[in-house]
Amino acid sequence: MSAVRDRLRDAPLPREAEAAARSWPVVEAALAERSPSARRRRLPMKLVLGGTLICLALATVLSPAGAWIGDRFEKKEPARAKPAFAALPPGGSVLALTRTGAYAVRPDGSARGLGAFSEVGWSPHGWHAVGVDGRRLVAVTPTGTTKWTLARRGALHHPAWSLGDGFFVAYLETVRSGATLRVVDGKGNPATNRLLRRRAAPVTPAWRHGRGYVLTYASASGAIETLDVITGRPLWRARVGAPVRDLAWTRRGRRVVALTSHVVTVMDRQGHVLRTVRLPGVGRELALHPSGRSAAVVVGGGSGAGGGAGDGGAARLLEVPLGGGPAKVLFQGNVDGIAWSQDGRWLLVGWRGAGQWLLLGPHGRIRPLHGVTTELGVKGGFPRVAGWCCAD
Repeated sequence: MSAVRDRLRDAPLPREAEAAARSWPVVEAALAERSPSARRRRLPMKLVLGGTLICLALATVLSPAGAWIGDRFEKKEPARAKPAFAALPPGGSVLALTRTGAYAVRPDGSARGLGAFSEVGWSPHGWHAVGVDGRRLVAVTPTGTTKWTLARRGALHHPAWSLGDGFFVAYLETVRSGATLRVVDGKGNPATNRLLRRRAAPVTPAWRHGRGYVLTYASASGAIETLDVITGRPLWRARVGAPVRDLAWTRRGRRVVALTSHVVTVMDRQGHVLRTVRLPGVGRELALHPSGRSAAVVVGGGSGAGGGAGDGGAARLLEVPLGGGPAKVLFQGNVDGIAWSQDGRWLLVGWRGAGQWLLLGPHGRIRPLHGVTTELGVKGGFPRVAGWCCAD
């Protein structure tokens, strides 16, 4: 037994050599700062250093990996918090809309103010954004540089930049007789500004992908009409049984999807109804998946983007297969804005109730983005998700 004790006593302490190596500079610096005293008797340097090393070695054993030394001799600077938007995946910028204006948010966490817009949307490739500021239609770069401005007499709303080469911008103007559908070229030339249709419903018109300039809009009478913008000629007209709340064309221009109060209607490019999907509540907002095979739909939870009375309870975010099959609940909460990433892997959701954005990914993954309201400034309030660029 005594032999075991002798071996333990003579054995080096754990990581004693490393502790000594780390401690020498500290001890030498401390001793160098001490001024000599004629009245006190100096101890031999070896004795002082030996005692110090013993204390440091014991501290290393009694604390994890020399934490005692670090706590007393190292000054650690506080880690800087990452921007709230730094968790966004690569693949374009997000449009955020607050009470005081719109912002372009990049995946590196930076955000640039675009203007005091009440509504905003991307151009086809994300090179510009088009916003509404009262009676003005404004085109800006993602850095906030104004490219052109179109002023009108009536209040403007629901802008939509055409796809492909971005040759046109469609928008609605409110006049005494109601909302009118108008179009201007992509350079904002007032000479190209013209009336397409009177008595339009307050729904953002949808451009069809592919050749030509084909636009689908909702009329105030409840019909859906698709027309050739160059000639103004109607291509087809259909009714879906209820006022339209949202419209979208699939990426290849083969299907158009309409959201009404309780139904998602899928039509072909000639306006023939292919199928309808009944919703378990009042439909508020729709975002087509880039593949065109499904749509994210916000149902219930108050007035939301579509207006009208609420149907009670929290909103539900559904993924609705457009080819048939049951809808899947993705999220339940106070949703304010949805947008798909370009590759369709992520669905960005504005969760106003928690002051967060959520990234809903593959296999049920959820990536929260905290503090988005603070990141853009509390004056504007919660930033609504208004678009994710380059989805086409």
